[in-house]
Amino acid sequence: MFNSTDTSESETFYSANSDDSDISVPSLAETLSSRFSGVPRNFNVVHINAQSIAAHFPDMLASFDSKNIHAILVSESWLKPCLPSTSYTIPGFQLFRNDRINGGGGGVAIYIRSYFNCAVVNVSAQPTPPYAGEHLFLEIELQHTKMLLGVYYCPSSSIDFFTSFETLLENTMPSYTHTIIMGDFNTCLLKNNSRTTLFRSMIESVNLTVLPLNSTHHFPNCAPSLLDLIFVSSRDHVADHGQCSADAFSYHDLIFVSYKVRPPKAKSKTLLLRSFNGMDLESLREDAGSIDWTALTCSTSINEKVDQFNAKLTDLYDKYAPFRPVRIKHMPAPWLTDEIKSLLTRKAAAKLKYKKKPTSDNSTNYHRIRNHCNRVCRDAQRQHIHSAIENGDPARVWKFLKSLGIGKLQHDSHLSHSSIDLLNQHFCASSLYDGTIKSNTLNHILSLPIPNCSPFVFNHLTACDVKRSILSITSNAVGSDCVARNMILPILDQILPIICHILNESLSSGIFPKAWKEAQITPLPKKPNPTSFSEYRPISILPFLSKVLERLIHNQLSEFLTRNELLNPYQSGFRPGHSTVTALVHITDAIRFGMESGKLTVLALLDFSNAFGTVDFDILLAILSSINISPTVVDWFRSYLSGRRQRIHCENAYSSWCETHVGVPQGGVLSPLLFSIFINSISLQLTSSYHLYADDLQIYTQSSLPELTNAIKILNNDLSILSRWSKSHGLRVNPSKTQVIVVGSSRMCSKVTWSQLPAILFDGAQIPISDTVKNLGILIDKNLSWNAQIKEVSRKVFASAGSLRRLRNFLPTATKTALAQSLLLPILDYADSSYPDLTETQLDKLERLQNFCIRFIFGLRKYDHISEFRTKLKWLPIRLRRNTHVLSLLYCTLFNPHTPTYLKERFEFLGDTHNFSLRSSDNLRLKMPVHSSSFFDNSFTVQAVRLWNALPDAVRSAPTLNCFKRMVKEHYLSA
Repeated sequence: MFNSTDTSESETFYSANSDDSDISVPSLAETLSSRFSGVPRNFNVVHINAQSIAAHFPDMLASFDSKNIHAILVSESWLKPCLPSTSYTIPGFQLFRNDRINGGGGGVAIYIRSYFNCAVVNVSAQPTPPYAGEHLFLEIELQHTKMLLGVYYCPSSSIDFFTSFETLLENTMPSYTHTIIMGDFNTCLLKNNSRTTLFRSMIESVNLTVLPLNSTHHFPNCAPSLLDLIFVSSRDHVADHGQCSADAFSYHDLIFVSYKVRPPKAKSKTLLLRSFNGMDLESLREDAGSIDWTALTCSTSINEKVDQFNAKLTDLYDKYAPFRPVRIKHMPAPWLTDEIKSLLTRKAAAKLKYKKKPTSDNSTNYHRIRNHCNRVCRDAQRQHIHSAIENGDPARVWKFLKSLGIGKLQHDSHLSHSSIDLLNQHFCASSLYDGTIKSNTLNHILSLPIPNCSPFVFNHLTACDVKRSILSITSNAVGSDCVARNMILPILDQILPIICHILNESLSSGIFPKAWKEAQITPLPKKPNPTSFSEYRPISILPFLSKVLERLIHNQLSEFLTRNELLNPYQSGFRPGHSTVTALVHITDAIRFGMESGKLTVLALLDFSNAFGTVDFDILLAILSSINISPTVVDWFRSYLSGRRQRIHCENAYSSWCETHVGVPQGGVLSPLLFSIFINSISLQLTSSYHLYADDLQIYTQSSLPELTNAIKILNNDLSILSRWSKSHGLRVNPSKTQVIVVGSSRMCSKVTWSQLPAILFDGAQIPISDTVKNLGILIDKNLSWNAQIKEVSRKVFASAGSLRRLRNFLPTATKTALAQSLLLPILDYADSSYPDLTETQLDKLERLQNFCIRFIFGLRKYDHISEFRTKLKWLPIRLRRNTHVLSLLYCTLFNPHTPTYLKERFEFLGDTHNFSLRSSDNLRLKMPVHSSSFFDNSFTVQAVRLWNALPDAVRSAPTLNCFKRMVKEHYLSA
């Protein structure tokens, strides 16, 4: 029971409401429970015009707790993409939503029972086209039939929506036996005019029936109107329908229908999980140490070894941590007590009384009750959150915060069980690769000269290597073999020798175990409400020990490639010391250098479609042979790649197994490195400059204004080369996602006659020249002004802060600090070293964004001074913060042996330029690069040298990167 801490206010509250006892009305929850209690075997649906789910969420929790309500349709949800679904999920329901992204208000949503099998079939585009409403249609699998369930909201500004609505119904209804559509249509059917006649005629033309209702909208001082409507495909299936007051939400009544189609039976969601808590570790380790592995070590088959290992490990944990059924409960909000429900009911009754009799006393009474009720709800939520966060370990705290909707937003998959087999087949579909082209490519690769180096062979794996690899993998995801990380770590010392034996046996036999070739796929939507399989991304869960072996092979192969300089020097993807930041610094400084010389840069960004998933096995193995990978190792990789299969795991459903015939394993540790090897030769025939980051390829050429036409011809020629290379290797470039931009000074760009430039073509498709492109996460515009980038940073900060601001009054200061540092500041910091040439106005905007983070942490108002609070946090002002990032990257460039050579070659110590001793050789000062204009003066290369040379000698001499960062921060804080 929640106890208010303000006794006097509580007394005032109850005394103030003594005069409303004449209003004795049941709560909305009681009304709905009564209406549906007699029809539990019907499909029962309600619709509410919520006018903000977020604002009325406590009322929704209290109102829709009847187990006989199967679907809740919502108009005017007022949700935004920054507000996560997890924050507004009603226990026992799954939430589908279509948010309005342009302007305020609007939006539709559907809550459907979590045990229903359903999927999105049609959703209105956002922003909503003119003369159209917002809608969300679901396909629901009922017993022996399928139903179309939809919610529709027509804003008052889109009154002429009949044509688009009719087209929508004609395209979707024919596939379904039953249809129920409810919503707010802003068309009053109580009126007898041409509009209502036309609307009724349109509904009848698609064989829908409008269920009769009284007026549903009761706005003060306005005539009642019938705006909220129910359409059904069969009037005979309607057991009951009607409306009831929903004053807690809006001036719209709640409408409902009970449809005589039997819904699925509620199933308790039960998972079989091992309980690792409370194990007798001493006895567990003693038994693990006494396992007889003789049969395993004597076996000649690596597959039998793995099977025996899994069986013995499973038997051991069946004794100490057996599977137990764990029922997943949909508990209501813990803070929503019976007392709070009573307050919500009293608030609704006071609002009803005020609506019926809008006197000053009733208004004062209602607002007092409302404010007290809202305050009680906030206090209860705050107390619940604090109790869950305080004295909790970080992992549990973050898990709890994610349940509140904090963190990176992920879209729900909402896949029907019948579609997961088709989706799995889509993921496993082989690319269309011409046999003759493939044969010619193989012959060409095999004819290439072998590098003059010792062939790559596997080194024997030591126990130390294996243990380090096991400990480096932090994921607790369980693969198809059911061997979890939590089963390995407690007894690692006891079973480490046998794991080493199995892994070494795999390398020596050239066989990758069959049990480790199976992947569990989790499909993640690329966008909200996906309606096609191409809008899903497969995420693979692989067996734990397979990842251990892959990491060990990755380390050996990566070291071989680095030592013999076999990887493209301009490949920055998944290599130590390389990153998107180093790639962006290289590209942006090259553009600035061109601007310094009065040149324009023509930059093309290519997008490969499903690059990792279309790698051809034979081509990849041939490339491995061509770089002097020994035949025995190539055989191991052939075994590693072939014979793989996968299935989708979604909720409690599994698809059938499906074999994969192309693509490096999604989620594999080796996959990024293998793809880098596969694409390594893509640049051999290019005449333009280029840079690679995994499958992101950017090529560029620079020229003076008179030679711009010729530069585009050179780029077109290189694009043709890339098109031929891609086809010869079985990869596909998506021209529609390929971007081109011409970058130069504003003076140079103003002189370009854009209409007379030659067309830029890729595989026959014209690529338009854009004013702004997105490159590895940052926006580059044609003048390198960074206005678009600063605007995007601001948008991301405020979007990410959406869920945080909602909870700013509920979280402790320490938690808010951690959230700001992990979720907001990285947006400000990302790749800021690649654009150090910001204007003071732009830096001021970033400063205000950092101040926004500080105000969020300490609950400050907009115009409160924040200097002392920044000091408490020990945060640097934004200008100095960016300087530390530039200096940290420079330190890595100078002293990290893995840093890319394309950055190292830009910097030179003064002491290295002379044959005689200088004092500067002792204090590590750098030579200033020669430059003649502000374009390159503001580059990373020059700015980094300037900042470095301004540091004290002791800071430049820091022995490690962490020590250097600490000393730089202390230096700036003390300045």
